[in-house]
Amino acid sequence: PEITAASLSSFRSPASPPPQPGKGPTPSRRAASPGTEAPGKQIPEGGRESNVGPCPLVLPEYEEPPWGGCPSEEESSGYSLETVKGGAVLDRVSFTGRSRLLVGRAPNCDLSLAHPCVSRHHAVLQRRPPRSSAEGEEESLASESPEPGLYVYDLNSAHGTFLNKARVPPRTYCRVRVGHVLRFGGSSRLFILQGPEEDQEPESELTVTQLKELRKQQQAKLEKTMLGDDSDEEQKEIEIKKSENSRNDLSCSWGMGEDAEEEEGEENPIAIEFQEDQEAFYLKDPKKALQGFFDREGEELEYEFDSHGTGTWLCRVKLPIDDASGKQLVAEAIHSGKKKEAMIQCSLEACRILDARGVLRQEAVSRKRKAKNWEEEDFYDSDDDIFLDRTGVIEQKRLNRMKKAGKIDEKPETYDSLIFKTKTILSSNLIDKSRIINEIALKIALVN
Repeated sequence: PEITAASLSSFRSPASPPPQPGKGPTPSRRAASPGTEAPGKQIPEGGRESNVGPCPLVLPEYEEPPWGGCPSEEESSGYSLETVKGGAVLDRVSFTGRSRLLVGRAPNCDLSLAHPCVSRHHAVLQRRPPRSSAEGEEESLASESPEPGLYVYDLNSAHGTFLNKARVPPRTYCRVRVGHVLRFGGSSRLFILQGPEEDQEPESELTVTQLKELRKQQQAKLEKTMLGDDSDEEQKEIEIKKSENSRNDLSCSWGMGEDAEEEEGEENPIAIEFQEDQEAFYLKDPKKALQGFFDREGEELEYEFDSHGTGTWLCRVKLPIDDASGKQLVAEAIHSGKKKEAMIQCSLEACRILDARGVLRQEAVSRKRKAKNWEEEDFYDSDDDIFLDRTGVIEQKRLNRMKKAGKIDEKPETYDSLIFKTKTILSSNLIDKSRIINEIALKIALVN
């Protein structure tokens, strides 16, 4: 049989599969909308265009504002965007002949970034040309428009746009001046706007020393506000105002104003002030307040530390009071930082526990435990075990107790004095020679 042209064309272009239910036609077979195809442009049967031109610049959900535009070449010649990475300048994009600059990951963007945290269409840098004389009069009569310059507009990106390390709100025009630094998403590249000095941000008239002093004052005021120490100053100001009002009003008010109203749920300011003063007692130095409580109770303050990873400490203090069930209370605090800071946090927690039970502020009238007679126990605690201790901590605690009781002379020991004491003990008839000999041997080791 003869091969016709129709059969040859059907052999060259295979038939496309029938459309499945619920799905539209394949992209290659979609019908072009009217007005989108240029006249005379044909698409082959394979579904692909033979000559594909450059993809046009498409701004997603962005329309140039009425005040936007392209300034003249003289006005925009000095503006450029400098790309910096790792301290080195990689590229520089000029704004000459541009009214806006599209930034994103898509290849059709004016400034294309390959970082995965950058959106396909991330942000727009919009220009505002200078006002002419006629436009200036119209805008002054109509409404206030933004000043000429460059503005950044975030297109509601996933990871945001940052101007001088501050995140820019989405869908908002933010002024960018010469010297400002832009960063898009998680990209490590920094974009610095270069331009004339007239567009730079005005510098502060204060010196570096004055700025540091102002920062210290603001920090001190913030700390006072957080700790409640500024209540006294506010109370003094209130009292001064009341005294001035009383001087102006010479009539007898019997302690009440004409428009005064009684409020049942009003808090007592004197009680609040007293409470803040009492809290400030241990907030300023909780370690000293806790040490004073233990000294009044005749107990020793001991901090126990446990390491919970790198730079994280768990501090624990056993308090000399019991709860309702008869168990000893323990104050704990976990802090990431220095060991000393964890100790302060634990002391503060212990002070709060003691203050909640009303025993921290008791001094002369406080219930005092019976002072332990350390001399009867030979200055050892009932839980101390010398046999299991290999660090010498128990012996060091015993020596500290003996020093507090005045049983140990503070005179420094020498080798000759220790040998003399050893001979004296060996020649005397003491009940417990071994313990004293071990103590002297420990001192000899420390001297050597």
